[in-house]
Amino acid sequence: MLLEGEFLIPFNKPLVTGKEIEYIQQVLENQKLSGDGPFTKKCNTWFEDKLGCKKALLTTSCTHALEMAAILADIQPGDEVIMPSYTFVSTANAFVLRGAKIV
Repeated sequence: MLLEGEFLIPFNKPLVTGKEIEYIQQVLENQKLSGDGPFTKKCNTWFEDKLGCKKALLTTSCTHALEMAAILADIQPGDEVIMPSYTFVSTANAFVLRGAKIV
C-alpha cells in the first residue's frame, strides 16, 4: 500500500527522448518489423563502431542471448555453470536444456 506522496518506480515503461516516435512510424510505414530491417542494421553498425568489434549481433531478448551463449560456449551434459541464486528462470534454462549442472 502506498502512502500519500509515495510512488512506484515505473517498470517496462518506454522512455521517449528523441526521434523514437518518428522511427516507429518509419517501421510501420515500411513494414520492416523483422530483426533484419534497416534499424537493426544501423544498431549493429553502431555497436561495431563503438566497440571496435568485427561483428555485433542483436538478439530479441536476453533469453535468446543466453541460448546463443550456451551454444557458442559448447555447453555439454555435466558441465557446471555458475550463476546467481536470485535470477529469472530463463537464465538457467539456456544451460539446463543442454544438460549442464547449475552451481
